[in-house]
Amino acid sequence: MITSKYTILRRSLSTCITGIGNPEPQYAMSRHNAGLLMLDLLKQQLQPERKAYVPCNANPKVKKCQIDRLLLLRADGDYINLSGRTVVPLWHKLGSNVKHVVVHDELSLPVGKVQLRNPGASVRGHNGLKDIKTRYGDAFYRLAIGIGRPDDRDPNVVANYVLSRFPPHELAVIESDSLVLALRLLQKAGLSA
Repeated sequence: MITSKYTILRRSLSTCITGIGNPEPQYAMSRHNAGLLMLDLLKQQLQPERKAYVPCNANPKVKKCQIDRLLLLRADGDYINLSGRTVVPLWHKLGSNVKHVVVHDELSLPVGKVQLRNPGASVRGHNGLKDIKTRYGDAFYRLAIGIGRPDDRDPNVVANYVLSRFPPHELAVIESDSLVLALRLLQKAGLSA
C-alpha cells in the first residue's frame, strides 16, 4: 500500500489550534486579533527554534506550523466574520480524529483572562465563531482571550473598541499572564504538544 506524505501528516496530528482575526498588517495588535496574537505567543513558547509559518497549499490565506502532533493554523487572510469559510475546508482535510481549538478575542472577559470552553459551549455572539459553527458544527473547543468591554454598549463604540490596538499595559498582560494561563489550560485538557 502506498501512503502519501499528506496521509502520514494527518495520522500524526492530535490537535489543531486555529487563531482567527482580521487581515494583518492592517489589524495587527488590535483587540479583535487577540486570537492571532495568542497563537503566535503559543508558537514561540512551544517552538523555541522559531519555526516559521508557511502558507497552506489548499488555502494560501491560512498559514500553518506543525510542532510534533500539534498543528497551528493562523487564519488572517480573510475577515474574522468569515473564519468558517476560511478554515473549515482545511479542518475537513485533516480528518475526524483531530481535535480543534479556536483561539479568539472575548468581549465578555476582562483583559487578560483566559477561558477554555468545551465543544458545544456558547459562541457568545462572536461572529467568527458563529461562522465556524454554521459550517462545521459545534465540535470544537473555544480558547477565549479576554479583551474587556467598553462601558458604552453602542454597536459603533464596541466596533471601534475591538478594532483598536491594545495599549502597551494590556499587551504586556496578554504576553505574560494570559500566555501562562492558556498553556496551562491547553496542557490540562490534553490539547498541546
